[in-house]
Amino acid sequence: MKRIALAGRPRPQGPICQFCQFSTSSRRSLPLARLPISSERRVATSKPGLQLSKRSVEAPIYPAFFSLRRFASQSNSPDLTAAIRQLEQEASDLHNSNGVPSNEVVVALLEKCQGIAESLASRVRDQHEGSSTGDEGTAISSLLDLEEKKNATTTGKSNEAKSLRKPEDPRVADSVSRIALDLLKDDKVFISPEALTCYTKTQTLLRRAEHFPEIFSLYANKPVPEENSSPVKFHKANPKSVNSAVPAELANMALDVAIARKNLPLVLAIIDSTFCAPAFHRAKIFRKAGVPLAGLAAAPGACYVLATWASAFQNTMDPSTATGIAFAAILAYVGGTSSMGLLAITTANDQMERVVWIPGIPLRNRWLREEERAAMDKVAVAWGFKDPWMRGEEVGEEWESLREFIGMRGMILDKTDLMEGME
Repeated sequence: MKRIALAGRPRPQGPICQFCQFSTSSRRSLPLARLPISSERRVATSKPGLQLSKRSVEAPIYPAFFSLRRFASQSNSPDLTAAIRQLEQEASDLHNSNGVPSNEVVVALLEKCQGIAESLASRVRDQHEGSSTGDEGTAISSLLDLEEKKNATTTGKSNEAKSLRKPEDPRVADSVSRIALDLLKDDKVFISPEALTCYTKTQTLLRRAEHFPEIFSLYANKPVPEENSSPVKFHKANPKSVNSAVPAELANMALDVAIARKNLPLVLAIIDSTFCAPAFHRAKIFRKAGVPLAGLAAAPGACYVLATWASAFQNTMDPSTATGIAFAAILAYVGGTSSMGLLAITTANDQMERVVWIPGIPLRNRWLREEERAAMDKVAVAWGFKDPWMRGEEVGEEWESLREFIGMRGMILDKTDLMEGME
């Protein structure tokens, strides 16, 4: 029995583009039910089988909707020019005053600078994210973007659209950086830890690292103004004091910015003014080794008290003899355990990647200068090859000067015994 193939009526294919064919399809119609549609453009759906008309799909609803959403953040952005003018006026009033400003006033001005820097950084980040996600749109979004640009040009919004894609004026960042720098360089201003923190965060957000060594040096050596003195009297600062040490967090922030700028002299100057300063070493001993040293100093007394208490639980020997034996045993246990722990801390090298200590450096110096070695290690990793198998092949004037500088500090760059494949 022969089969008869029933062919359906062929669908006419006219000269129509793919976008219009996609929009007029009933099975893949666009979800326009969530968008507001005017009364004259609505399609009656009481009868079954009716589809959305082509006029409703081609109506310019999307450009206006997307325009509102994209320019909403731009319309709510603060006027940075007015804020900078006000900040400059306040800073000028502080410079022209004859008295010593309070720490609260200085910190408040620096916090305003930090707020403006955060706003600039967020704008740059939003522009970068917008440019990176703009290439991932579909064919519909591309056509809608073209329509949006056309409408923005015809309605006089071209300047606003350009501001979304144009990077921020570098003069704005330079103005904020200059205000913060001049504020801390003023003789009447005392650089407190809070002021130094605000300044470092501001310059980090602005990617300005040129004056970090100068400010870190002023933090330790700048004369301290006496409050409520007219004329202003100054006291000599102690650069070796614990309070003159730059915190390691701020030093690492400044170091990261300088490394990103690929400025080797600036990087080495920041390391010299922070991790190599005598105040930093004293602060590390006071803050990290103070409690363990106090515990070791009090250990003999605590061991004797514990031995006296333990000797009361025996009756086989004289109490004084039992106390002596228990005291020696407890003190030997505490001393041996502490020595092993101290040796493990000072000889740890798992964190070392390219820069290691030269044999013969005392263990106390290794522990005391560990932050300096870690900073040199970070610089060597940033300047050298990223591939571990290519390390040791770097050449150039900067690389040789870095190797010599590290060698002068009692360290070795790329020790052969510790490199990949050389064990």
